[in-house]
Amino acid sequence: MVSWLRKLFGGADGNTTASRTQAEPEQPFIVNLFDDRLVVHRPDGQREEVEWQALERVVARVSRRAPWTGKAWLILVGEERPDGRQQGCVTPLDAVNHEALLARLRAMPGFDQTLLDNALRDARNGRTREDVVCWQRGGPESAAAGGANDEPAQP
Repeated sequence: MVSWLRKLFGGADGNTTASRTQAEPEQPFIVNLFDDRLVVHRPDGQREEVEWQALERVVARVSRRAPWTGKAWLILVGEERPDGRQQGCVTPLDAVNHEALLARLRAMPGFDQTLLDNALRDARNGRTREDVVCWQRGGPESAAAGGANDEPAQP
């Protein structure tokens, strides 16, 4: 997952310039929800997506390191595709249409709203925290609620 995040936001390898990784204030992240997938359009023009049935975990991140600074973020990690590419999306919790995404995630069996609320509180207060997994496929609550079909409920 670290290499995937480096591809998205740049990293120690230096292949991605800082200007491409910084979101311009007038260009927001845009979240689009579909029956079968989530698509995030980034300010730099890139598009990320994950199929709901392939979603493996939802991670909340609050960090002082660029490009994460000053916001709470969701990292939605999916299964690896047959071509070897990792499915996934990264979006700040102030993206366009983020409320619809949160509603869909909250409907998933076993989604831990308390962990997300704590991350949001820390972001508001300028504090950082360890990444927290708010939901994971096959977690204890999701297994009790149906196990194999841990995808978000339809709106």
